[in-house]
Amino acid sequence: MRWVAVWLAAVVVTVGRSVAGADPWVAPGDSALRHDLQWLADEGIMTAPTTTWPMAREELARSVRAVDDRAAAALPPSLAEALARVRRASEPQSGSVEARLAGAEPSPLRGFEDSPRESGEASAAVIGSAGRYAARLQVTAVADAAEGQTLRADGSYASARFGNVAVTAGLREQWWGPGWEGSLILGTDARPIPSLTVERVLADPFETRWLRWLGPWRATASVGQEEGGSTARDGRLPVRSDTKFFAARFAFKPKPWLEIGLSRSAQFCGEGRECDLGTFWDMLRGRDNTDDSLTAAEQPGNQMAGYDVRVRSPWRALPMAVYGQFIGEDEAGGLPSKFLGLMGVEAWGGSAHGSWRAHAEYTDTTCSFSRERPQVDCAYRNSVYPQGYTHRGRMIGHSMDNDSRMLAVGAIWVQPSGQAWRALARRVDLNRYGGTPDTAHALSPAPRRVDDLQLGWQRPLGAGAGHLGTLRVGVGAFNSEAYGFVEWRRAP
Repeated sequence: MRWVAVWLAAVVVTVGRSVAGADPWVAPGDSALRHDLQWLADEGIMTAPTTTWPMAREELARSVRAVDDRAAAALPPSLAEALARVRRASEPQSGSVEARLAGAEPSPLRGFEDSPRESGEASAAVIGSAGRYAARLQVTAVADAAEGQTLRADGSYASARFGNVAVTAGLREQWWGPGWEGSLILGTDARPIPSLTVERVLADPFETRWLRWLGPWRATASVGQEEGGSTARDGRLPVRSDTKFFAARFAFKPKPWLEIGLSRSAQFCGEGRECDLGTFWDMLRGRDNTDDSLTAAEQPGNQMAGYDVRVRSPWRALPMAVYGQFIGEDEAGGLPSKFLGLMGVEAWGGSAHGSWRAHAEYTDTTCSFSRERPQVDCAYRNSVYPQGYTHRGRMIGHSMDNDSRMLAVGAIWVQPSGQAWRALARRVDLNRYGGTPDTAHALSPAPRRVDDLQLGWQRPLGAGAGHLGTLRVGVGAFNSEAYGFVEWRRAP
């Protein structure tokens, strides 16, 4: 997008003379760090919502600074280690250059844990900040690009802060919701959409007593453009170019043990369609269904909306939480309807040898999934955009695509040194209602059952000034199809 490129170039030039700064955002993708952050939140050390990524580094730093050395020494050893790791992650960076090398046979399914998208990737990033401005310029070269783009700027952005509000332009990955294996509305299966985002930095509660009950809260809204060169994975699907993408989320914690998120997204405009302020206003107020006296050609766009919730056990002796995400593909009476569903439970703990977290998660991407007769060929599909709810051939929502379900069981073990082990088992029924070949489905044109097993390991190489980066290895089997990756990453 031209306006994103102009903004990014201008701020990179502005801050390029002062590169000794910290990246203000923590991107999704590191399950070990997410485990640490969630544990601190469940112990009351971190009060901000934790289901909206990226997260503000300043929020992390403020939370861990509130725990002095005496209080940290009184914590259980494994929790104190998690606190120390988050402190290191939130500290101002000593350098301004990142590097990454990876080789992979990519997995067909993506969850929260980051992994290479292509068979070979090499990237470098430069980070700079000056006062209220910050920028990250990242370039990635890939081998055997699935959709033809071998040089990418994913991860690049420029940000300006005004009080407690940040305005950011660029290509940042986002993850909305409490799930570990996917998000029904906005996850990281698709590459990031070039967007302009306005968001709250620190999650302070409202000062007015009428709204103070909401507790700490975060809000974010963005408008972007799906790039016109996007295609389906096999090139069979037509694409309506110049499609705009809108997304907004409000997450809050009325109680330390309860977090609620409200999310909404929309595809609108596009080649050959009306695209003005009136179109945007109709989309924003939800006047985009054919039963609103509109024909399919007059619809301003296609929307999804819903909510998610995470509830922690009130008993410290029972460290567990339940969570769910319910996203409507349609609207009825001004509220979301035809829900897709995700539900899970997680538990965690620690010992002198490290800490662990385990989760079990069920997801169904069929409209009205809980009814006796769900509606098929509905989720992530619409009559306005032939490419469906995708960007460059990948799902903006859950990587399974529609009419699929997944049962997943996973665990992570993090040692005091930061070394981490991950294990994951998933049973997936893809496109399970397909009667005739569905060429639009991202993973399988016909019903297919898949057993997916996965193991992962990561280890920091050195410490302190001698830190040489992090080595990550993952292997898995998608039925009889093996996949895996090796990655080295060096960050400040």
